[in-house]
Amino acid sequence: MSLKFKIWASYIIMVTAPLLLAVLSAKLILTNYEEDHQIQIIETAQEESLQEKIAFMGELEHDLANKPDYFKDPFYLAQLNEKISSVNMGVLIQRNGEFISNSVPFNVEKLKPNLLKLNVQDVTEKWTSAIIKDYIVRCRAFSFSDGTTGQIYLFLNRVPPWEASPADHIAYVKWIFLIFIICIFLTNSFLTYQFYKSLIEPLNSVKKAAREIQHGNLDYPISYPVNNEIGELYQAFEEMRLRLKQSQELNEQYEKSRKELISNISHDLKTPITAIKGYAQGIIEGVANNPEKVEKYLRTIIAHAGEMERLTNDLTLFSKLDIKQIPFSFECIEINRYLEDAREELNFDLSENNIILKFESHYKSSDLIMADRRRLIRVIHNIIENAKKHLNKREKEIKIILKEEESLALIEIRDNGSGIPADKLPLIFDRFYRVDSSRNRTTGGSGIGLSIAREIIEAHQGRIWAESAEGLGTSIFFTLKKAAYFKK
Repeated sequence: MSLKFKIWASYIIMVTAPLLLAVLSAKLILTNYEEDHQIQIIETAQEESLQEKIAFMGELEHDLANKPDYFKDPFYLAQLNEKISSVNMGVLIQRNGEFISNSVPFNVEKLKPNLLKLNVQDVTEKWTSAIIKDYIVRCRAFSFSDGTTGQIYLFLNRVPPWEASPADHIAYVKWIFLIFIICIFLTNSFLTYQFYKSLIEPLNSVKKAAREIQHGNLDYPISYPVNNEIGELYQAFEEMRLRLKQSQELNEQYEKSRKELISNISHDLKTPITAIKGYAQGIIEGVANNPEKVEKYLRTIIAHAGEMERLTNDLTLFSKLDIKQIPFSFECIEINRYLEDAREELNFDLSENNIILKFESHYKSSDLIMADRRRLIRVIHNIIENAKKHLNKREKEIKIILKEEESLALIEIRDNGSGIPADKLPLIFDRFYRVDSSRNRTTGGSGIGLSIAREIIEAHQGRIWAESAEGLGTSIFFTLKKAAYFKK
């Protein structure tokens, strides 16, 4: 779930939840108001009914005291029953133990034991009350004019044990508002907690990781399993950490290479400088005491100076290639003719050292190759110069073999020399690396010839590698792209 969706969802919940609770509370309050109104109506009706009952009881009391014989007159009893029903009451009239009038809706005989418990005196003006079933029964005795006794029982509906008072309704409304506030508090607390877990905690983790990086610890990975904005932030932060770590390792490697470069330059320059100094001092001190010897010393000085010049030129070229500041002039070339011309140019110097240089082509198409003529000849020259150092057989031979693939030309420069050990083969393109670990300069070279070749070939969007078998020889391969596949 995205963070944007969570924010919108929380906003909607925080707006709608209080609104729904407010509507619910309003509905409950309205219902409570309607109930209060109904109760007021009922209470008013009950009050009116009570007044009717009081008036009826007053008439009944008057008739019992002054006109007791009315209670055995059928016409009076009919009127009495009609009034009794209008005020929601019931009446039993008993004379000499027998019921002469009955207006209650149940079996009177079953109630006799309960009525006898009222212990009504024979003649009294006092009413006795009791609760029988769901009725309040009021009873008193009276006497007829002929001297017989009677009892009258009034049955009233029982009052409910509890009715809500206004104070109860006020408390009810207070409880509604309390629940409303609690619901809002819980909703906001839940949403705040969710935001804390989904936003604050991940940001704290990023903050902690940033502090680790600030203190130089680039080995502190972070991960976030959820695919949302925070997850993207974690991923970007992790990629930044890995790049910083890679950059740190690369800087350490560059620093190491820089130290090695300074050491190697110092070593390679020390020998010719010492030789130049020694021969020059020999001329000054008269060690070279004849013209032939002086000339020999001078030629030696010139040779060592030339060696220093080649080394400085190689270093200048390599440094420019390394920082991508060397300009390249790419053009379309016919690779067969170019390599044949290169063979003729290099063959003159190689033949003086009894080295045979051959060219063999398997490139049949007329597709042109994109290359810088001047830089490419430097690659071929450096590879052949490196091969010359390992030629130890009687018949020394170097062969240039051209092959064709779909999008490129594959060039192999093969020699029949001593070969290179397998453990040292991957290192021959490193700067200042020599297979001879003693850095013996009798074989010549600055140790960066193949490094320059690699930089130039990579600038041509190709690749370079080597294969070798000890005692049989070494092959250096490199590729050049056809013009149609070269990315400018």
